Amino acid sequence: MKLLKTGLMLIIVFILSACAGGMTFIPRTGGAPLKATYQDGMGQTTINVVLPSGETLQGELIWIPPGGQISTALVTTGQGSALASGMASGNKGMYVGSVAGDQGTTMRIELLCNAWTGKCVGVGQTSSGVIYDIQK
Repeated sequence: MKLLKTGLMLIIVFILSACAGGMTFIPRTGGAPLKATYQDGMGQTTINVVLPSGETLQGELIWIPPGGQISTALVTTGQGSALASGMASGNKGMYVGSVAGDQGTTMRIELLCNAWTGKCVGVGQTSSGVIYDIQK
């Protein structure tokens, strides 16, 4: 059963491992949304975002996979009884980490993701206190 759980986690990581695309950073204080890029790798994603000041923030976020649990039950039919096992895996994982800018700004980012679709939403806060809602 542990092998099955490990295999499922590897499949999820593989699905998320070769993706690249865009993200949107929406400032809570108003202003134009920022476009960012990401490149997913094995257990991490690399983000690039340019702030309104022109400063480029770049860094890696780590992937925290969804949890799961294994269940076993006795199934009885007219033909007899048997043990049945199954695994319920969660579908919500997270990316967490910080990115750093070329002019000294840092941003802490947390994204809650649907592991099946790859869609994520979350928040980022710069070292100067600016908060962004993030969509991936």
